Amino acid sequence: MNAQDASVKLLKAHSDEINTCAFSSDVTLLLTGADDATVCVWDCQSGSLIKTLEKHTGPVRCCCFSLDNNYFATSSTDRTIILWKATTCQDIITLKGHHRSVEVCCFSPDSTLLCSGSWDNCAILWKINENKSQLYTKLTGHSSCVQSCAFSPDGNQLATGSWDHTIRIWKLYCGIRCIQVLTGHSGNVHTVIYSSKNQLASGSWDKTVILWDVDKGYPLHVLVGHDGWIQACAFSPDATFLASAADDESVRVWDVSTGKCTSILQGHVDEVHTCAFLPSGHIFTSGSVGEWFKKESGLLNLSTESLDTIDNDLLAMQYNPEKYIQNLDFNMHV
Repeated sequence: MNAQDASVKLLKAHSDEINTCAFSSDVTLLLTGADDATVCVWDCQSGSLIKTLEKHTGPVRCCCFSLDNNYFATSSTDRTIILWKATTCQDIITLKGHHRSVEVCCFSPDSTLLCSGSWDNCAILWKINENKSQLYTKLTGHSSCVQSCAFSPDGNQLATGSWDHTIRIWKLYCGIRCIQVLTGHSGNVHTVIYSSKNQLASGSWDKTVILWDVDKGYPLHVLVGHDGWIQACAFSPDATFLASAADDESVRVWDVSTGKCTSILQGHVDEVHTCAFLPSGHIFTSGSVGEWFKKESGLLNLSTESLDTIDNDLLAMQYNPEKYIQNLDFNMHV
């Protein structure tokens, strides 16, 4: 197999650096948000631009879809979150409550809550309703920027990661409260993520990833090997693997049960900003020449045409000054 087995499409629209992207759960739509204050909505099958959204007045920091794909949300340095109807790309409401840049947002599994995190050191839970969305509660306790947040798959817990080097675990039933403060990182916590089996991982600018025993409040495995800040983490759908993307131009894949690194995917020419496992290996997005996509039994590194074996589909994404997204389909995809 070689690079000729794939077709390449360059998705160009933004006029400034891309900060964030999100796929719908059915992988039909892709969102990209950038420093040009716009959000672009793309058709994943055709690679065509559906719409450019221009409601924010500052750089777009995060975008996310609800699991039911009815909504998507975008957050910005303009201190707001905008809720959008996914089918029409029309804005429903602008959520105001933060006092500084809103760095992150994510939906609960049942799509009834939205969490946002900000440089005002707070996370906010919003009740989501098409007719009336409103602030539900403010979550305070972090002493620095709330950079990341994630709901557990059962919807009972919320994790928030902060530049104060901690992760806070919030109980969301029978009264919302912080039930655990996880300490173990020596740098900013840039990403937190739950697996399908309620496992929690965090990635930090201390160059480590930690797999946590949330109930007991201590690390199960500290994953060491990256030589740069951890920018993103992703669990495989079956929760057996964890991928981590870092500023060292690599994506590492780890065995969750042992904490051992099983693959080092190299070839990027710049820092890797995000990674995600997808149900199919037909699509990935990136911004440079060192990219991987999956076909059959492995991951093809386009820069070397070598195959790194792994039993799950992996998406790796990288941003660079050329401000484009690269979308690859296998020729089996019609």
